[in-house]
Amino acid sequence: MPRVSLHMEILQVLDAATIAVAEKRNEEISASFNSSNSELTKTWTDTSSKSSSRSDSLMLISPPSPVLSTSSMSLNSESMDTVSTTEAVAAPYMDLLCALLVLCDRVKTTRVLEYPDEPLPRASQLHLLHHAAEHHPVQFRQKLRVNPLIFDDILDQISDHTIFQNWSNNKQLPVAIQLAIFLFHAGHYGNACTPEDVAQWAGISVGTVVNCTHCVMAAILD
Repeated sequence: MPRVSLHMEILQVLDAATIAVAEKRNEEISASFNSSNSELTKTWTDTSSKSSSRSDSLMLISPPSPVLSTSSMSLNSESMDTVSTTEAVAAPYMDLLCALLVLCDRVKTTRVLEYPDEPLPRASQLHLLHHAAEHHPVQFRQKLRVNPLIFDDILDQISDHTIFQNWSNNKQLPVAIQLAIFLFHAGHYGNACTPEDVAQWAGISVGTVVNCTHCVMAAILD
């Protein structure tokens, strides 16, 4: 079963939180709306009964239109109160939903979600190759997959290639080290051949592993 990435795990949690907040907002709005409706119905009933009795007593003196106008104004005022109450209930939930949406966008556009407090220490083992080549060629071959003499032969053939020559302030690593990094990278498989593991073994950065691999491969293919 494939492992879910950290990005997908966080997005799934945010989606679940967004749904929960939206459902809670709808419940609160529905409850406040039902409560306002019951109060509005009661107010309308009381206003209608009062206006009806008042219109009976004043029917011979004045037309009933002012009473109806007052009742209508009362209902409109209650409706406006209901709308404002609903907006007040929904406002905190809308703010939270907007914050969740912004966080989702941030997660989607961020390549690295967490940085370790301390960088991973690297201890180069390149210096052991010289000792292994002279005294333990079997171990040399286990690391680079070639005998020391074959290594020297490949090194002689690619050392003069123009890809190892530059005039920038950032000098390249010696060709022998670049070749050793390439052979270690190409001679392993699985987790041991990832740029991170090669960088850990050589005591360099992941970008340097990639650059050394490209340079040596270009020289060999040429």
